[in-house]
Amino acid sequence: MIAGDLAQAALAHWPVLAREIGLDPASWRAAPLARREDARVARILLRMQGPGGARLVLKYEARPADPEKFAAAMAAHLAVQEVYAQGVPELLAFDVERRACLMAYLDARPLSVLLEGAPLTEQAALLRRAGVWMGGFHRALLGERRVFQPKHTVRFLRSVMSEISDGARQVAEPQRFLRCAEALCADQSLYEGRETITAQTHGDLHLRNLVMGQTGFWGLDFAGGRVVPVGHDIARLLADYAILHAPKEAIPEREVLPPKALSAFFDGYGLVAAEDPSVQLLLRNRVLAEWWGLPAKAEDRGPAQARRWAGVQALARRVFPGA
Repeated sequence: MIAGDLAQAALAHWPVLAREIGLDPASWRAAPLARREDARVARILLRMQGPGGARLVLKYEARPADPEKFAAAMAAHLAVQEVYAQGVPELLAFDVERRACLMAYLDARPLSVLLEGAPLTEQAALLRRAGVWMGGFHRALLGERRVFQPKHTVRFLRSVMSEISDGARQVAEPQRFLRCAEALCADQSLYEGRETITAQTHGDLHLRNLVMGQTGFWGLDFAGGRVVPVGHDIARLLADYAILHAPKEAIPEREVLPPKALSAFFDGYGLVAAEDPSVQLLLRNRVLAEWWGLPAKAEDRGPAQARRWAGVQALARRVFPGA
């Protein structure tokens, strides 16, 4: 028996889901696999092991208690599974009201874990694999070629700047933030009038939502993103890497990633190049988005947020020199 209220709540849903796919729930045993519990999210994954060594994953989300959001996530997963089955774990059963589901078990580790402490050459190789996965995902749900419109990103950024100036939004080091943001806004013309490609996006593509094993690379926890320029997914993932794992001394001035890491990712991706305007603008905007998304006061940041804050500041000094 696994201790903990969250685990016990998850196991309470196991019999219903197991019987739905023709399994005898009593012949399976659970072991902890992953857990997240904070003010916003309470989620647990259990590895269920059954006869003959068969393994499944039971996922339960206690918080947020939002069946509609859970249903949207399940629909997004199924939509990807239909066109890119090799890139996702198979979703076998789910219950929207219980906010629980069963998936195929993957012998894999998160990209965030694999990147941790790895030398740049190994990081680049991992990012190339991530690029291959994302290229396949975007091709499977491809939109259209269109002229990129940086005005939408700049307009929203200026609204954030206005809130900070008025005191309606609190950020750490507000004056420095505003200088960095103004520097990005001033470069709007660099991204005008150039084509990009759209696709159905993941919606929350950070490093923990990609996993790799000996036999493959898979995406998890699809948030049902919109059909928008591919730079949205790319920027989310690569900024996460740059903040938490990239050796900052290897990043040239005004760039976001080390050249070796950037070229490796796009060698694998292949759908657009690193020079794509949506990639270039949204990567830089993502650094600012991470900044304004963190608590303004140091005492309000937990250990993970404190690490992210340090990474954002080190990266901002490379991306916005002199600001």
